[in-house]
Amino acid sequence: MNQDELKKFLQNEPLMHAEPTLGMLDAGFLEKPQGSIYFGTGLTTPRAPSVGLPFDILIFLLTAEKLRRQFGMDKIYHHIADTHALTNAFCTREGIAQMAAEYKDVVSRIARLAKIPVVVQLSSEFDATESYDALLATVVTDKAEYVKRELADMLWYRKQHDVRLKLGWLVQASESELGFDERLYDREFRAVCDAHMSFAYTVSGRTMDLKRQKVSPYISIADEHRILLKPDEDVSAKVAMMTPEWNGDKTYGGLTNQLSATLRLWERLTETSVGRGQPVFERVQLLINLIFSDV
Repeated sequence: MNQDELKKFLQNEPLMHAEPTLGMLDAGFLEKPQGSIYFGTGLTTPRAPSVGLPFDILIFLLTAEKLRRQFGMDKIYHHIADTHALTNAFCTREGIAQMAAEYKDVVSRIARLAKIPVVVQLSSEFDATESYDALLATVVTDKAEYVKRELADMLWYRKQHDVRLKLGWLVQASESELGFDERLYDREFRAVCDAHMSFAYTVSGRTMDLKRQKVSPYISIADEHRILLKPDEDVSAKVAMMTPEWNGDKTYGGLTNQLSATLRLWERLTETSVGRGQPVFERVQLLINLIFSDV
């Protein structure tokens, strides 16, 4: 695939940021794609634990599978950072274990249903081992300790599972002086660990809160108005709580367009139809019901 073909491939996927991805794909990888794909998910924000896996996790799973097929790669590794979450004072070991188990169950259900080769792994399954400690000691950076551990996690998947491409998310394609996003970790990894790692970027998750519309695709906290992947999720009830000014086209256009794009990619990859022709929120409910059909 030449650069023009790759650019067209990325630009035709509305769930991905084309230009940032093009800028972070290693030339050697493009010449000879191989290995596996990796993406990591946290269980908390700096102020609260997640209350469930958002519907937006499908953005990660589906774009990872689209990239895997396009490049002829092996597996997809989904890393759940459970031990990282325990550094927060508001978290308990029991609560984090329960949340990690729920995340793993939901992702496994989606993988089985969509026939996506995902391996779900928790930090706690390897980051207390001597081999991980030895790897961590090789990571030399002047960034914060949590950044060092982020880099060590990437390096572990690189060495243990031949991961060549990491998938992350961005709030926007352009860079801002305010704050930072996953590009900080990715560039630091290239600088101090492996210059030939490749990175790709999806769009952010979406809420129904007009004051804070763009958020993480994999964490939902208690005060967010958001569609979750739970067996008792009532999408119509969530929609009923949306602002009275909603007209479906402008106020929440970004949300409905992104949900439509997610459903469209699901149908393309699975070669199935999910309520095609019905309103988008009804289709989202149908897919959630399908994921939890055996509960």
